[in-house]
Amino acid sequence: MSLKLALSTLALAVMASVSPVHAQSAKPLLSPSDTSLPPFSMSDLGGGLKGLTIDLAAALSREMGQTIAIDPAQWSAALPGLSSGKYDLLMPPVNVTPERASMLLFSEPYLENDFLFLTRKNAPDVTDPSEFKDKTIATNKGSSFEAWAKNNAEKYGFKVDVYGSGADAIQAVQSGRAFATLSSIQTGSWLAQNNPALKASYRVRTGNVAAIAFRKDSPELQLKVSNALKCLKQSGELAQLYEKWTGIKPTADSPTVAIYPGIGVKGFEGYQPDAPKPVCK
Repeated sequence: MSLKLALSTLALAVMASVSPVHAQSAKPLLSPSDTSLPPFSMSDLGGGLKGLTIDLAAALSREMGQTIAIDPAQWSAALPGLSSGKYDLLMPPVNVTPERASMLLFSEPYLENDFLFLTRKNAPDVTDPSEFKDKTIATNKGSSFEAWAKNNAEKYGFKVDVYGSGADAIQAVQSGRAFATLSSIQTGSWLAQNNPALKASYRVRTGNVAAIAFRKDSPELQLKVSNALKCLKQSGELAQLYEKWTGIKPTADSPTVAIYPGIGVKGFEGYQPDAPKPVCK
């Protein structure tokens, strides 16, 4: 009996030493998402979340065999939360810039990142940004839209008001506090189709792309998520999700469809031309 007891004690000790490792490997990954920015993330009538980001997180979770959980949070809290370790990755599309590439790792691009102005339905059409002169543009804090608007405010003579969320910026337009708001081409197109008070206005062709972002100390996670993303492109599932939520069929050369060599965004810091090829489910 003493031998059996000793062996049982030893087995329990081994299990105890291994369990934390297994628990850590199975720990869900956490990403924030502003739940007021359609079509990426929205509250549904059942109290849950829906949208392109939510569906993409579920598809990547299935492909990787590890859950990506979404934490409802304003975009202004996303980058600080990632930096502090609260979040493991940023699932919502992050505009890739040299400044951000110096601080973050990126997956390959999965969205084009043109911007779209939205105005009230009865506002005059705008065919050139100079026509925003003396107008107020509402943007959400910490976004690439805020950066673009502030960088161009003096050039085009408009004023920039900054809000905590995209929903607040949209409400500013609907209430008349702002003439227009600036959003992604995906969000703007969705809102123009689904909000009778708003219409699509001037499109800013940035030439930029958006990707999933990680901390600099997470190259293994970058590779894992990036290869799963390639698999979703290869199967056509990502393109299907994009069309489902935007109403736009992506072209063959768009970042939503094209599979790029290496890991990261070519031409930016952190890009790795040679990386293990994905093994898709």
